[in-house]
Amino acid sequence: MISIVDPIIAILKGRPGALRILGGAWDIFYVEGRALDVGKRRENFFKLLLAKEFGLEVRSAPSTERGWDISVIIEGCERKYSIKTAEDTGTLKIAWNGFPSIERARTYRFEAPLLYIMRNRSENEVSVSVFDLDDIKRLRDRLGDNFWWIPRGGTNPRGFGLTGMAVKELLKAAKEKGNYVAVKYTPIDVEMVAADYWEGWYRLVKELALKPYKPK
Repeated sequence: MISIVDPIIAILKGRPGALRILGGAWDIFYVEGRALDVGKRRENFFKLLLAKEFGLEVRSAPSTERGWDISVIIEGCERKYSIKTAEDTGTLKIAWNGFPSIERARTYRFEAPLLYIMRNRSENEVSVSVFDLDDIKRLRDRLGDNFWWIPRGGTNPRGFGLTGMAVKELLKAAKEKGNYVAVKYTPIDVEMVAADYWEGWYRLVKELALKPYKPK
């Protein structure tokens, strides 16, 4: 296996302190509960972390785009990624829209590497991996339909994803290539920060609500 470390992983390995910020933020996001959009909060924070902590130019995909989530300019080269966040190495949702079926999954095409961000709560650890397109294709060809996870009836009727086995195999391949970085972080007591969180949230929203914006 050829080892080519992804630039984002290389950058994060050079600044583990920045990744620890993500670990603490992961806990703080739960002040607002465990709603489905908590994953989107994690994604948005990671985008800002790349821009604010590393000075990278980060662009979000258009709302109609399905093949990638962010574009990052690194040393003059644009790289596109699909971001996935998770609490463990279980099943991973890939497509969110449409009725789930193995026939639909078989025709799905990955267009960008997967930037897989995971928090291991029991170990107080947060990690980032990059799943290469080549590794995804090889594993899909080898596992066949066992590569895909289809929601059972009566659960989530929309979309499909990868089985836990597929995720673990891709994670193993990422580690072997060096496309994996993990750090320990100091956990945050959500109850202790909740009052400060909501007060700060109110100040921000009030400031934006009263700020005079000029029409473009």
